[in-house]
Amino acid sequence: MTPKEFNLQELVCFALYSTANSMVREYRPELDQFDLTYPQFLVMMSLWNEDSIFIKELSHQTYLDAGTLTQVLKRLEAKGFIERQKSSVDERAKVIVLTQKGCDLKQKTSHILEDMACKVRLTAEEQQDLTSLCHKILSRLKK
Repeated sequence: MTPKEFNLQELVCFALYSTANSMVREYRPELDQFDLTYPQFLVMMSLWNEDSIFIKELSHQTYLDAGTLTQVLKRLEAKGFIERQKSSVDERAKVIVLTQKGCDLKQKTSHILEDMACKVRLTAEEQQDLTSLCHKILSRLKK
């Protein structure tokens, strides 16, 4: 295939990339109100589901690599949303714990996902199908 045969509109990677970029841009104004980036919001949502977890588990849940996650955690800690504490189970490991300010943020941002769902306007079945397809691609690429 020569370069002039590439049709970006037909490439799955381009469709995923451009859609992801557009989604993150749509989140930005909402998240700016809370001084959050999209990766920080992902980490917070993960912590709202499971507080006091190991950094390694948080990395696994969010698919953020160690270097990226470390920077995200530093910023969230500086903003007062989380604390990094030594684990009582393993002194070498750090556990991420929500502060009260971090817990309170959940309620303040609870409208954001619903607002985005309204913008995207997918049916519940379409959302489930799309999410399932993305997870299938991700699992095949993670091998």
